[in-house]
Amino acid sequence: MIRRRFLTLSATALTLTPLSGFAAYEAMPYDRTLPRRLREEGRKVIYNFRTEWSLTCRIKQDLLAELLTENSAYRTLTFVDVNWDIYGPSVWVERLKVRRQSTLVAMKGESEIARIENEPDKDRLRDLLDAALAA
Repeated sequence: MIRRRFLTLSATALTLTPLSGFAAYEAMPYDRTLPRRLREEGRKVIYNFRTEWSLTCRIKQDLLAELLTENSAYRTLTFVDVNWDIYGPSVWVERLKVRRQSTLVAMKGESEIARIENEPDKDRLRDLLDAALAA
C-alpha cells in the first residue's frame, strides 16, 4: 500500500515538474509584423528560432525558464518564439543569417547584441541575456 502510494506520487511529481519550467518561459508567437513593431517600441528582443520536435530547443526552453526564475530582470526582455518549420525559409531569417533551428538572437532595434546557435548551455544563455540587458 505504502509502496503503491509512493509510486503514484512519484509519477505525479515527475509529470508535473516540466510544466513548472514551461510556465516560467513566456514568449510571443512570431508574425511578420512583429519585428517592426518591437523595433519601433525600442524593445530588447530575444528571438528564439525553434521547433516543437527538437530536443535541443526543448532543453533551451527549460534553461530559459530556470534563468527567468532566477533573475527577474530578464523578464524586462521580450521573448519571441519563431517557428523554424514555418519561417525558416523566409527572407527575414536569411537577412539575420540564421542557418538552423535552435538559435537565439538578441536584438535591440536593428542591431544584433548576441547570438547562440545550437548550444543548450545555461552559462552561455545567461551571458546572452546579460548582454541584452546591458545593451
